[in-house]
Amino acid sequence: MTARLALHPALFASEGTLYPLLSRLRRQLWVDTFWQESSSGPPRRYYRLTPEGEAALAAFARAWEPFTEDVDAVLKETR
Repeated sequence: MTARLALHPALFASEGTLYPLLSRLRRQLWVDTFWQESSSGPPRRYYRLTPEGEAALAAFARAWEPFTEDVDAVLKETR
């Protein structure tokens, strides 16, 4: 996950930020975890969205577009 985020420098978060966030999402029942054996070391923990997490993500995505439109409008006014 951190490797994928590193491809987008503006979004990159350190492991010290990412894992507490994932833990909080797990407590909110928005993500579930499972362990899987790794061919190159110890077992790895994987995270997946729960149905509640999918709904929360969809709601966030719906709110995001008007938010970014408003921010873009304000920035355009300052130019």
